[in-house]
Amino acid sequence: MSCCGEAKSSNDGRQTRANVGNQIISQQPGPMAGLSEKPGAVFQSPSPPPAVHPNYYGQNVQPPWPSTSPSPPPMNQFGTSPPGSPPPNASFSLNSRIGDSLARPSSSFQAGHGIGAGGSMSLSMSPPSMTPVQIRSESNTVVDEGKMSISIDFGTTFSGVAYGSSRISGGQVQQILSWPGSVETYRKIPTCLLYDEEGQILAWGLEAKHTALPNTYRCEWFKLFLEPRALRDDSAIDPRLPQLPPGKRAFDLIVDFLSCLWEYAKEQITREIGAVADLASADVWLTVPAAWDAKGCDFMREAAIQAGLVRSSRPGDTQWRNRLHIITEPEAAAVHCAHLTDLHHLQPSQNFIVCDAGGGTVDLAVYKIIGQMENLEIAEIAARSGSNAGSLFLDLRFRELVKTLLADHPAHLDAASLAYFMHSFSETEKLDYAGTRDDETMFHFTCFNVDDPNDPSVGLMDGQLSIPGALLRREVFDPVVEQVLGLIEDQLSKVDQRVDALLLVGGFAGSEYLKQRVEEQFGARIRVIARPADADTATLRGAARYGLARRPLVASVIAPRSYIMKVKLPAEQEDWHKRPAYIRNNDAGHSICENRLQYLVQKGAIIRKGQRLTTKFCKFSQSVQDASFVAVLYTSESDKIMRYNDEGETTELCKWTVDLSSLPAFQQNAMSQSGGFYTEFEIALELDSAEVRGILLYNNQEWGRVTFDFRN
Repeated sequence: MSCCGEAKSSNDGRQTRANVGNQIISQQPGPMAGLSEKPGAVFQSPSPPPAVHPNYYGQNVQPPWPSTSPSPPPMNQFGTSPPGSPPPNASFSLNSRIGDSLARPSSSFQAGHGIGAGGSMSLSMSPPSMTPVQIRSESNTVVDEGKMSISIDFGTTFSGVAYGSSRISGGQVQQILSWPGSVETYRKIPTCLLYDEEGQILAWGLEAKHTALPNTYRCEWFKLFLEPRALRDDSAIDPRLPQLPPGKRAFDLIVDFLSCLWEYAKEQITREIGAVADLASADVWLTVPAAWDAKGCDFMREAAIQAGLVRSSRPGDTQWRNRLHIITEPEAAAVHCAHLTDLHHLQPSQNFIVCDAGGGTVDLAVYKIIGQMENLEIAEIAARSGSNAGSLFLDLRFRELVKTLLADHPAHLDAASLAYFMHSFSETEKLDYAGTRDDETMFHFTCFNVDDPNDPSVGLMDGQLSIPGALLRREVFDPVVEQVLGLIEDQLSKVDQRVDALLLVGGFAGSEYLKQRVEEQFGARIRVIARPADADTATLRGAARYGLARRPLVASVIAPRSYIMKVKLPAEQEDWHKRPAYIRNNDAGHSICENRLQYLVQKGAIIRKGQRLTTKFCKFSQSVQDASFVAVLYTSESDKIMRYNDEGETTELCKWTVDLSSLPAFQQNAMSQSGGFYTEFEIALELDSAEVRGILLYNNQEWGRVTFDFRN
């Protein structure tokens, strides 16, 4: 994170300690003894925004992080000043308002220093006790070989549960196959709930899908309410989605479904493997679409916690929330696919694209195999992407086609009749449809209401609706399939290296027509196009395998968006020309430009998983009550580099508040200093595939950690 300390230079050109790369961020209100600016001091110009790192995986050079540690090289240490006192020769803004701060970009974005990761939270980051937490590293991480790992693939249309432990079945991934409401086995069950008029759950899963009762609400597809546009703007919600029951939010439905799924999963796992299962301390891996932003991921995390997927397992267990892991669907699917070397014959250094085509979303990511296959790691080499283009939208387009054909036959357009048509299409024709080969085929769908008269002009004969294959292709399949092809094309355009394999996974991957069209369009460019074994459960099994590995199988991720911090900087000529209204003088008489933006991580940057990116800060406090350090964080999907926060292509995440009251330096100086005091500390950020975490550091020890809360 960058800086709130002013940089200055003397007339002889020597930089102070607040130079690039040694920068300390400060928040302070006014002058302190020995810290006044020299007459005639000028501010050093800030560094330019960080550029995207080169793709090290495509070159014969080492990436900019050490291979033996998940963390970046440490930044320069604090000076020899006593804890809590301002560093010698440091330059601080001389402004009299608490929380008024300046920032100057750091050189940590240069090659060899790693790239910062951004995030936000609306809660303070205070540890439960004064005892610091030792910083983790690969060398001192304790591995619990027998710990249970459980994965949940919460899908738009179907969901599943897998689990495993090194002590069970040789560490192989197991799936729950038996479900309430059926004597048959199912790899996944419908993501479906049935409520009564009072909002009480009557049934879930298979039972909810196959039960029809009066005065009830059947709820499906509610995962799509967490899609980024829907979260930002209610008007962006797809009008074809079912209405939510009165008094219920999409969040409530997700909590209810996860609660039902989890309670049954615990019973079933215990039934299958007995007392060996320690479910109270299990790690839980929850999958999310690649296109979701941090807000959607945070909603899922909170829903999972409310549903009881993780909870404190013993007295003093303060880290229980950390047992819940969020992983993107293509990342989990890639882990599954990368182990299936007999299928696609991939070798180290080769690249493959995963197209996870599910019920609601289609997610894509490109990976490179690094290292040796017996100690497999893969690295993301292009920003992942995704969209609402899953097989559900075939169902919705089919429903619209039926409504158009039978517009003059309203007896077939009530909710029960339409649901019957859609069920028949989904269960029998959707995946088997073969495209142009079926153009002359008539597809027959039995009517729910058999009393309506025949109408051969629309294919209504003898209680059946007959639809030509060519019409199905034009109105139902082609619009959705072509959207998927466009997503694959866009993903490939982000890669300047050869892609050796395209792997189709997810339920929609079972569509013969989709596979046929993918082979036609990309077969000449990609050597292997395959549908791996267990393609429909690749995400579920891959997430469980990731948990069993007890190490980052995906070594790096690409930032799908920029993370930015609003800062105050010494005014430059460009600021006087473009934003004179943002410029004011602080109490020392220096011109300050407010509402400037500093990029913590730029869209497309390569980030090592588990990499900690630290920045030094220095806060001035008026009193012991003044213990909060506050930053305003933004994100942007744009490739454009913006200078000010009013340029229209940023979204404010929230204010990030860090509580410093537990730090020894803060407490020591609060008691010994009068008239205000300084506290030095570090903030470290970790960017994962789906989450951003913040860590409070002091003297190279961890004093607090949080997964950022983006809901406010």
